[in-house]
This record gives sequence, structure tokens and C-alpha cells, in this order.
Amino acid sequence: MVSRLDASSASEDALALREWLVVGLGASLLAVSVSYLVAGSDSLASEFVRLSVPIALSLFLVALGVWVRATGIPSDVVAVWSVAGAVVMGLIAGWVSLLQSMQGRPMLQPAYIVLTEVGLGAVGGGLLGVYYGRVRQRTEQLAEQRNRLDEFASIVSHDLRNPMNVAQGHLELARETGEERHFEAVEGAHERMERLVDEVPALSRRGETVEDPTPVDLDAVAREAWATVETPGMVLHTEVDATVVSDGRRLRALFENLFRNAAEHGGDEVTVGSLSGESAPDSKGFYVADDGPGIPADDRERIFEGGYSTRTDGTGFGLAIVRRIAEAHDWRIRVTESQSGGARFEFVDAGDE
Repeated sequence: MVSRLDASSASEDALALREWLVVGLGASLLAVSVSYLVAGSDSLASEFVRLSVPIALSLFLVALGVWVRATGIPSDVVAVWSVAGAVVMGLIAGWVSLLQSMQGRPMLQPAYIVLTEVGLGAVGGGLLGVYYGRVRQRTEQLAEQRNRLDEFASIVSHDLRNPMNVAQGHLELARETGEERHFEAVEGAHERMERLVDEVPALSRRGETVEDPTPVDLDAVAREAWATVETPGMVLHTEVDATVVSDGRRLRALFENLFRNAAEHGGDEVTVGSLSGESAPDSKGFYVADDGPGIPADDRERIFEGGYSTRTDGTGFGLAIVRRIAEAHDWRIRVTESQSGGARFEFVDAGDE
């Protein structure tokens, strides 16, 4: 039976191999051209002149493969187009040879002619593959933007409209009766709309990566976040004396949403700690745990979906924002149970798993 670690290693090896497919194709064509150069019957200078074009095309293909890998364009897509171009030109060369044989000429073309045609096909196909890859990337980006706009539209049409209707209804009742409870309901509806306005821009940054992270003190950021969240009667315990390389502003937003989530679900205490100080000394990262009712195992993936909430008055975007911030830092989130039976969110660098 293949272990999970072995399967992950094999997947990484396959991914690394795909990234070098175009370079490998160019190197193979170069090796064939050089072998004909060395084994040629004429002088080395004559053979070099004949094979200079296929050698140059091979080197260009190698350079193209390195560039494609650096820019993030799918190398396997470019490789498929390069191979297709080489095959098409090879078939054309074969067809030309067949026509020459029908006219009484030698059927086989010189090697440098065939290599030049195949090289041109590979390079031409590779360039078309680059164009196709860029078009596909742009299409995916546009699809992502469209999905994001759809998500925002659902927020505005549903979550924002509901508190507006509540505020309008209670305002009319307040004018008629003058009762204080209607004004309180209007105030509560406005507070919820304000939270939505604050959370939507944070959610829109889900695709951004952290380009210039700096060492940030976890204890200080956690306490700053705690001071900005309404946590009546709750207590914060910080059991961490470490720094994490991150964007301090977005890290504070991560803590704010986790603290607000704990407050909304009836917790009394929240703990921020370091994973390296626990039973597994090699573990890196940090965690946020509370003593609330916890999260059922079946819901631990759904809680990060935008708009999902177990509370009727919740926006459902707090934990979605937490996931976006973690993804921007290339962190992985593990949701488990705290020692007191509440929810525990662990954040581990993806490279350390």
C-alpha cells in the first residue's frame, strides 16, 4: 500500500517533470542535431553550417521552456503544442519525400533539412502554445472575477437587503409607537450592515498574495485585534512568544474574525498559542482555540464557504475571510477540537507539511 507521503512525493515529482517538458524537448532536438554534426561525413565546418539552423532552433526551444517555467504558463500545454508542431512538420517532410520519389528523386531528404523542418514546427507550435496558455490564464482570471462579482451580488441582494428591510420596518413602527425597542432594532440592523461593508472588501482580496511579509509579533497582533472586537465577558490567553513572517494588517484581520466567531458562538475564553511549544516540537505555526460548543466534523469544511453561517443574524463571511488571508500567506488551516471541547484553528506553513 502506498503511503500518503509517498503519493505526495510522487505527485510533486510528476509536477516537476511537467515543468521541464519543453526544455526536455528542446534538449532532445539539440542532442540529435549535435550527433549528426559529429557523425557527419563532410568536414566539421560544412556540417556546422548545415546544422546551424536546427541547433539554433533547439537552443531557442530550450530557452522558451525555461521562460515558460518562470512565468507560470502551463509547461505541459506548451509541450503538447510543440510536439504537435514537430509532428505536423515531420509529416509534411515525409509527404514531400514521397512526392520526390514519385518524380524519380531520392526519397530521403538530408538530415539537416528534416531537423530544420521539425525544429521550426516545434518552435512554432511552442509559441502557439504560449499564446494559448496565456489566453487560458486570462480566461480563468476573468472567470474568477465573474464569480467574485456574483458573490458580491448575492451579498448585496440578500444579506444587505435583509437588515435594510428590518431597519425600515422598525423605523416605521418607532414613528408610530415611539417605543425604545424599535430604535434598538434599527441600530442593530445598521450595525450588521456596517459589518457587511467592512467584510466585503476584505473578502475581495482573496486572490492577493503577500509580496513583502515581515516578522510580526504574534502576541502583540493578537492583543491589538482583541481590543477592536466586542467580546463582553470573554478572556484572552496568549501563550505564544514568537514571531511569524506575514502581513501584519491582514494577520490582525485574521485574529479579529476568529475572535468575533468565538464571541458569536458563546465562548468565554480564547487562547492563542504556538504549535512548536506542544507535544510535537517540530511543528511550526500557531493556533486559536476557544471553549465554545465546537464545530462538528461534518461542518469543518463548509464553515469556510462564503455566506455559510449557523446563526440567523450572521453574515457567514468571517471564516471565509480567514481562509483567504491564510491562502494569501500560503498557510494551511486545520480545524480540530480544543482541550475544552471548543473549536481550534491551526495555521501551518504549507511548505512545512
